Amino acid sequence: MKIFKNSTVKIISIVLLVVGGGIFFVSLPKLFTKILTKIVDAIPAEPEIDSNGKIIYKDWRKTIQSFGSRRQFAVEKCGTTEISWFLFDRDKNKDIDEIDRYTLSPSKLIVYTIGEKGYTKLNSETAEVIQSKDINLFSEEDIKIFKELEAGKGGIKYQK
Repeated sequence: MKIFKNSTVKIISIVLLVVGGGIFFVSLPKLFTKILTKIVDAIPAEPEIDSNGKIIYKDWRKTIQSFGSRRQFAVEKCGTTEISWFLFDRDKNKDIDEIDRYTLSPSKLIVYTIGEKGYTKLNSETAEVIQSKDINLFSEEDIKIFKELEAGKGGIKYQK
């Protein structure tokens, strides 16, 4: 374009860009701070590791036990003062349930939990999740495992 070959137009364009940028930074400091914070947070940092070699995340998540080969799942502990345990789908980066207790089947492929959403049976190989507040929707073998878990005869109970 011929208009930008004129030196006066170039100088005016540069001045307007500088003044416009200055006005942006002065008038929108909160937005600028948020953008800068997001950029800094996106820079990868070395994860913090505890004495057992497990990762401690910035939100104080700590992996208690992980399982699965094709899909990755874990039981994670979160918080410093108010501690919660979650059954977590690492592939989807999503909580399945906040749990009170859990156990693994003898084959270590199936995880049974009792939590906020009731009873959960997770097949870590197929990623099949069955959740219900009604225990009678499960098989007799599953009900037996859930009853033992409720009675504290197996698995790990989270102490609140």
